Amino acid sequence: SDLVGVLQGARGLEAFCIEVQAESEERSAGRVIFGYLSRLRSEPATPESLPLRAIGGVVINLTGPARSTRVQEQPTLARECSLEATILQRNLRDMRAAELLRQVKALRASRWLLAWLPLMRGGAETGTIRGWLAEAAKLPDERDRGILAHLTLTFTDLTGCREVWQQALEGWTVIKSPYMEEVREAVRQEGRLEEIKATLLRQGKKKFGRGPTKKQQAELEGMTDLPRLEGLSERLLDVDSWADLLNGD
Repeated sequence: SDLVGVLQGARGLEAFCIEVQAESEERSAGRVIFGYLSRLRSEPATPESLPLRAIGGVVINLTGPARSTRVQEQPTLARECSLEATILQRNLRDMRAAELLRQVKALRASRWLLAWLPLMRGGAETGTIRGWLAEAAKLPDERDRGILAHLTLTFTDLTGCREVWQQALEGWTVIKSPYMEEVREAVRQEGRLEEIKATLLRQGKKKFGRGPTKKQQAELEGMTDLPRLEGLSERLLDVDSWADLLNGD
């Protein structure tokens, strides 16, 4: 997952695996539930492990429509067996930019969330941009203001409103920092990871005559090691099944 957050709940510590998607996709719920949450529960505890009372999954879609949030399994041969799980989903395009501005102004939301305004309803309106300028100017550090401006402009590319935002932000210091270079490199690598995974799924179905099991697909989609994925691509022609591909590297 992109982030694991631990919060104090009413009955103890609760952990949430949080995935941020540039564009919503139907497989998100299965990936979070079978990939991230199952791993969080099944990995052996260590002396440093936190005593978690409960776990949950969250998907934040920067663009795209709402997708299924529920996974349900019930075998026909053993109806007593069943599995059902649901994640929390938030779609920024369904959220109002004006409401986020009100929360930021009232100090109920972080100013860093202003970067998401272009992704929300009304995100390219003049009032929204003016609100961004007023609240972003309250950041005391020039470096932070520059990073926020850079992040905001980056997200405008996802909704096609860069021009109007860029004109409004003229004069702001949009700095080139090591942090932002890391962010851009992470975005590039994530794109490469998703490209290889999609190719493996497509070519694997042709090679093996069927798709992977849900568990195998969750394992593949949960991989974040680029060299390993590249190695799987090279091995695809030399193996005879999904199990050989995933277990033999």
